[in-house]
Amino acid sequence: MSKLMPTNVPAFLLAASAIIPIATTTTTTPAAKQEFRLAMGAILRAQGRDAQATLKSISPMELDTKDRYFRECALSRLNATGPLPVTSDTPDVNVFTRNLLQLYRTYWRTSALNNDSRPAAERALIDGLAKLLGHPVSNIAEAEPLIAARLTSYGLFSLEGRTGVLHDLMIWSRNTQKIEQVPLPEGSNATHVNYLDGFISRGWSSYLTCNRTGTGGWTTTEGLFVIVPSYKSLTDENFRVNFLAHESQHYSDKKRFGDMPSWQLEYRAKLVEIIYADTTRDRVLDAFANNQGDDPSDPHSYADKRVLTILMNRLGLTSVATLHTISIDRLHQTAINVLKADSVALDTARHAKLRPYPLK
Repeated sequence: MSKLMPTNVPAFLLAASAIIPIATTTTTTPAAKQEFRLAMGAILRAQGRDAQATLKSISPMELDTKDRYFRECALSRLNATGPLPVTSDTPDVNVFTRNLLQLYRTYWRTSALNNDSRPAAERALIDGLAKLLGHPVSNIAEAEPLIAARLTSYGLFSLEGRTGVLHDLMIWSRNTQKIEQVPLPEGSNATHVNYLDGFISRGWSSYLTCNRTGTGGWTTTEGLFVIVPSYKSLTDENFRVNFLAHESQHYSDKKRFGDMPSWQLEYRAKLVEIIYADTTRDRVLDAFANNQGDDPSDPHSYADKRVLTILMNRLGLTSVATLHTISIDRLHQTAINVLKADSVALDTARHAKLRPYPLK
């Protein structure tokens, strides 16, 4: 999201793989494209074994050059017995930052490949950070401000926290600030936007997918933060809707309603994507369909499933595929109605000082 949004705001990794794509003149087959979507969804849920099995089941001969490269690169980063691939977009990165990334990448791979190993992987990360920082820490939260301070001393910006189910890390070198007037379904919003560039790290989802996907940015009470290299254009519908409108809805909702569960913030922002998606409608629906989940601690997948479910219920449909076939105006209006009904429920609950029941 937006591609994948953090729970307490995180990080994502811009790392160029050393793997060389194999030349091919084939185009990716429809069957292979579907398997790729399943593998990508598994990676974004940190289900590395499922992704690994799916990628291995795809014959390289079914793939074009770009997809072959992704398959080989992703498998190399999900290889539990192999060395971590050498990746860097900044050859002159300082030793501390290089070692820091090595610790996080090891943790990401180990945690993605085995859910049961996550506590041990986190413990290894904590121990490694204590040694690298030269300071005792008992958990990741204690280490994060120390990490930020060290990176700041090298003239770098950073963001620590958790994205989905894993601890994350972003590191970048440039930040340009602007005020953007963003139209939203329930009123426009003057949004403070930070355009971030010069990335050394864009976090675990970007790293494990070899920059094929990853977070496009995030929102805090201070405004929006855009990961510039995540976008081909900063003026097209993908950026205007799937990031700027999505994240501005978060910004607006936090001001209007205060604290809400992360999944509910995502639920409302994803409805806004549906409301404004025109040329990107099919891509947005596919992205939601390929990343559905039932775990509220993974707010994106949890929200994706609930958005699709309520739209199908309101429209009297029985499958996600049929959402692609109805008129775009009808889909937009249905999503608007759902968002407004949710706003009424939130306002009512806020005024009554009650938390609304989770949407079914």
